[in-house]
Amino acid sequence: MDPQPEPVSYICGDCGMENTLKPGDVIQCRECGYRILYKKRTRRSKGFLFASISQILFFMIDICYLGLSL
Repeated sequence: MDPQPEPVSYICGDCGMENTLKPGDVIQCRECGYRILYKKRTRRSKGFLFASISQILFFMIDICYLGLSL
Protein backbone atom coordinates (compact mmCIF):
# COMPACT_ATOMS: atom_id res chain seq x y z
CA MET A 1 0.00 0.00 0.00
CA ASP A 2 1.38 3.44 -0.97
CA PRO A 3 1.84 6.04 1.78
CA GLN A 4 -0.52 9.00 1.62
CA PRO A 5 1.19 12.22 0.48
CA GLU A 6 1.34 14.94 3.09
CA PRO A 7 -0.90 17.98 2.63
CA VAL A 8 0.87 21.14 1.47
CA SER A 9 0.25 24.64 2.85
CA TYR A 10 -0.54 27.51 0.50
CA ILE A 11 -1.22 31.21 1.07
CA CYS A 12 -4.14 32.90 -0.69
CA GLY A 13 -3.05 35.64 -3.09
CA ASP A 14 -6.04 37.80 -2.16
CA CYS A 15 -6.92 37.46 1.54
CA GLY A 16 -3.66 35.89 2.79
CA MET A 17 -5.34 32.98 4.56
CA GLU A 18 -3.37 29.75 4.89
CA ASN A 19 -4.94 26.83 3.02
CA THR A 20 -3.86 23.19 3.33
CA LEU A 21 -4.41 21.16 0.18
CA LYS A 22 -4.02 17.48 -0.59
CA PRO A 23 -3.50 16.04 -4.08
CA GLY A 24 -6.79 16.20 -5.97
CA ASP A 25 -8.22 19.13 -3.97
CA VAL A 26 -9.60 22.13 -5.84
CA ILE A 27 -7.05 24.95 -5.99
CA GLN A 28 -9.18 27.62 -4.40
CA CYS A 29 -9.09 29.62 -1.16
CA ARG A 30 -11.58 28.24 1.33
CA GLU A 31 -12.18 31.71 2.78
CA CYS A 32 -12.69 33.99 -0.24
CA GLY A 33 -12.73 31.63 -3.26
CA TYR A 34 -9.70 33.23 -4.93
CA ARG A 35 -7.97 30.75 -7.22
CA ILE A 36 -4.35 31.95 -7.02
CA LEU A 37 -2.48 30.31 -4.15
CA TYR A 38 1.22 30.61 -3.35
CA LYS A 39 3.15 27.69 -1.89
CA LYS A 40 4.63 28.38 1.52
CA ARG A 41 8.37 28.04 1.90
CA THR A 42 9.55 24.76 3.34
CA ARG A 43 12.16 24.38 6.04
CA ARG A 44 13.96 21.71 3.99
CA SER A 45 17.70 22.21 3.55
CA LYS A 46 18.86 23.40 0.18
CA GLY A 47 22.45 22.27 0.68
CA PHE A 48 22.67 20.75 -2.78
CA LEU A 49 22.43 24.23 -4.31
CA PHE A 50 25.27 25.59 -2.21
CA ALA A 51 27.38 22.52 -2.94
CA SER A 52 26.96 23.09 -6.68
CA ILE A 53 27.87 26.77 -6.43
CA SER A 54 30.97 26.03 -4.35
CA GLN A 55 32.09 23.37 -6.84
CA ILE A 56 31.76 25.89 -9.69
CA LEU A 57 33.72 28.51 -7.74
CA PHE A 58 36.52 26.07 -6.95
CA PHE A 59 36.65 25.05 -10.61
CA MET A 60 36.94 28.70 -11.68
CA ILE A 61 39.68 29.34 -9.10
CA ASP A 62 41.62 26.31 -10.38
CA ILE A 63 41.30 27.55 -13.96
CA CYS A 64 42.57 31.01 -12.98
CA TYR A 65 45.40 29.55 -10.93
CA LEU A 66 46.57 27.43 -13.85
CA GLY A 67 46.39 30.43 -16.18
CA LEU A 68 43.88 28.84 -18.51
CA SER A 69 40.95 30.65 -20.08
CA LEU A 70 37.38 29.42 -20.23
